[in-house]
Amino acid sequence: MAGAGCSLFAPYVIPLDDSYYKDDQNDPEMLDPQTTSDEGYREGIHNFQFSRLNKLVETHTAATVAKIKAKKPYNNYHSRDAHNKHQRVIWQGIREAAQADHDIPNALFSPPRTYIEVRVSQWPLSSHYCCPCDIDENECEVIEIRAPKDSDDGITKDMFIQKVSEALYGQASDTNNAGISSYSIGGEEDRPVIERFDYMIQGGGSGDGVNIMGHIFALTKGIRPKPY
Repeated sequence: MAGAGCSLFAPYVIPLDDSYYKDDQNDPEMLDPQTTSDEGYREGIHNFQFSRLNKLVETHTAATVAKIKAKKPYNNYHSRDAHNKHQRVIWQGIREAAQADHDIPNALFSPPRTYIEVRVSQWPLSSHYCCPCDIDENECEVIEIRAPKDSDDGITKDMFIQKVSEALYGQASDTNNAGISSYSIGGEEDRPVIERFDYMIQGGGSGDGVNIMGHIFALTKGIRPKPY
C-alpha cells in the first residue's frame, strides 16, 4: 500500500465504481484466480483481511529486524541453520498469537480464494520506494501459497504463516528436532527477517473495504536480491 504523495505505508486506494465489478461476479478467473495471468489475480474482487495479521508480524519481528546489518554478515548467527532455528521460534509465536486473536479472520480473503504469491523482496530498497510497483519482481524469490480448491475458507491465516515460515526457515525434524528440513528462500549467507508485508489495493465501489491487486510482498532484511 502506498500513501498519497508516496507517504510510506499509508494506504493509497485506487477508487473504482460498482460497474467495474458488475460483469465479473460469476467469472471463475475473477472469483478464484489460479495463476498470476488470470484477470482476478491482478484486478480482483477480493477484500484482503490482512492488516491486523501484518501488524502482528511486524511487532514480533521488530527486535530481530533492528539487529540486521546492511551488509554481510547480517547478524551474529554463525550459520543459516542457527538463524533459522531462532526465527522458527518467533514465527511459532506469531502463529499461536494469530490463532488466539479472533479479530484476525480465519479466511484472509473475502470471498475466499485459494492461490496467492508472496514475493520476497530485499529491504530497504536502494532506490526510491513509493509502493510495491517500485519493486522489481524479477529480483524477488517466490513463495506460492495454494489451498485446496474445495476448502471453505481458502487461504487461512494459519496456512499463510506456516507456508511463509517454512519457505524462509525450514521445519524442525520430527525426530528429536535434531535435523532441519531445507528452506527454499535465500542462501547460506543470508539471514532473512521480514519487517512487514506490503501490497497494492483498490477501492471496492460501495462495498465494505478494499481489494488486493497482484502479489503480497515480504519486505525482508538480511537477504540479497535474486540473481538474474
